Amino acid sequence: MPPDNDQKPHLLVVDDSRLMRVAARKILKSDFDIIEAGDGEDGWERIQENPDIVLVMSDLSMPNLDGLGLLRRIRESADSRLRSLPVVIVTGAEDDDGSKQAALAAGASDFITKPFDSVQLLARAKAQARQRDIEKTLQETAQIRQELERSSAVDPLTGLANEQALIQRGGENLSYAVRHDDELALLALRVDRFKILFLRHGKAAAENVLCQLASLLTEGRRREDTVARTSLADFALLLPSANPQGARGLAEQLRERIASHGFGVDGKSVRLTVSIGLSCPEVVGDTRFDAMREEALQHLATAEKAGGNRVEGGAETAPETIATEAAGSSAASPAQVEEALRALAQGNRPTTDRAALLQAIEPLLAYCQRARSSQQETTPATSPTEPAV
Repeated sequence: MPPDNDQKPHLLVVDDSRLMRVAARKILKSDFDIIEAGDGEDGWERIQENPDIVLVMSDLSMPNLDGLGLLRRIRESADSRLRSLPVVIVTGAEDDDGSKQAALAAGASDFITKPFDSVQLLARAKAQARQRDIEKTLQETAQIRQELERSSAVDPLTGLANEQALIQRGGENLSYAVRHDDELALLALRVDRFKILFLRHGKAAAENVLCQLASLLTEGRRREDTVARTSLADFALLLPSANPQGARGLAEQLRERIASHGFGVDGKSVRLTVSIGLSCPEVVGDTRFDAMREEALQHLATAEKAGGNRVEGGAETAPETIATEAAGSSAASPAQVEEALRALAQGNRPTTDRAALLQAIEPLLAYCQRARSSQQETTPATSPTEPAV
């Protein structure tokens, strides 16, 4: 038995031809509650009156307000619900390619051509409605997660600190860094193409991946470090006493480790990548933690625009940089190096000059760099049969 009309998704058919509206109703009525409008102006009123409409099918050529004009009103609406409403444009033989291109540029979700093919029309409508439901679920999940996070210092899914806890600890760590002339770094991390993972494998599998990633991020972290989940697929690492070179090095290590890690999804191993933005400013009296977050997120956006799986911000420590900094300085003694290591282990800043320490350990760093390059050359490539998100 088909569901009652109140349980069906509402679909708006906008066409100045009554015959075409009747034809569409006959094809779609078993799966949708059909609402009809005779032109774009009438359709716009129906959309505003009925918040339950999940899909619009509009003829392109109509009097008063045509399909292109209706589409533009929807996409330019101040209401976010309307802006995201799927709109399928119905075209006829009299509509040229230029009109279709204009509709596509204005944000049409799909096209279908008259006369209707009943199977194709129903399939297109159901696909667009399903996509709308998925996006609504994602939004609702994000909203629920935000409400839960605001009520506690712990992210309920991963057990990590949440955004509010990160902000609180960030302010405390920054105040300590200012008082003790110390350093502070913040990493903002986002899973690349997480929406695709969610759509392909479902909510439960996607959340399981986030939990696996949380475990990966917390492995080997110092007690004073803070690892937080700040939104749906966003994480942050707060690193006291971390300089730009050290923070950048850690970010690159995390990026490489995540990209090479096999995440368990539906009994299979899949690969993920992340984009990372880094903020490690010179800490002074007026340094603000919200400005650090903004800088890290800006670098994160740059990394995403560049294709993801990369780190932006901070500074890499290369042998050439080390040699430049250490040039002209006398090397620290073994006792001074030992004292510096002990100070770092206790969370304090070494008293020995940095350039002298670099001069003392430069041969060791150069050896490590050569060993790492050699290891990368001999590491076998990832199996092409392993699925990727």
